[in-house]
Amino acid sequence: MKILPAIDLKNGNCVRLLKGDFNKVTEYNSDPLAQVEIFKSNDLNNLHIVDLDGAETGNQLNRDVIKNILEISKIKVQVGGGIRSIQGIEKMLSLGVSRVIVGTALFQPNFIQDLQKNFDSEQIVLALDFKLKNNIPTIFTHGWQDNSMTALNDFLDNCLYFKNILATDISLDGAMQGPNFNVYKEILNLYPSINLIASGGIRSLDDLNSLKTLNVKEAVVGKAIYEKSIFLKDLRNDY
Repeated sequence: MKILPAIDLKNGNCVRLLKGDFNKVTEYNSDPLAQVEIFKSNDLNNLHIVDLDGAETGNQLNRDVIKNILEISKIKVQVGGGIRSIQGIEKMLSLGVSRVIVGTALFQPNFIQDLQKNFDSEQIVLALDFKLKNNIPTIFTHGWQDNSMTALNDFLDNCLYFKNILATDISLDGAMQGPNFNVYKEILNLYPSINLIASGGIRSLDDLNSLKTLNVKEAVVGKAIYEKSIFLKDLRNDY
């Protein structure tokens, strides 16, 4: 399983939110480039970067930081947060981003069709951030603030062109309570051909082992790294 260390950017700093709450921010490193070098020195070369300011406002305020990160050699980066147009995706790819994460824009009219026309499926990651509503995983947008009223499975039923699916249980993100194994198991049972990227709540190597048993191919790890409940030396190369 491939491990993607998370770098969430807010005001140019490396931070983590608790359960997607922009009022509950913990700053971990004021120098994101130094944090990238730490990951790189531990052979963790595939990174997950989110512009939280972009996710909240729709304007990518950390573009310069991302650009500087991309100048570091021998890393691959997937980037999301506020990228809500075809032109925005093209700009990110032109900077050298390996995959662009798209979430809120998926609910704009005809946007998914435009994605299919303009990009290879490997260039795009669909961010399906969800909360359980009446025990049904329901997608939230606009920095996890707005309920799309769309069930996760209903969305996947109608969007099988793109295989990279980043599924985050918002209620568990940053909470260090473990990921939503039940939802992931159901997704993979229904859609075995997708590349499910697990995110939210991962707190230990045991959690990663359990995800691997479910046949999850990639996992985003954030707070567990910064709080040192998972050590980088244990994540070197692919887990």
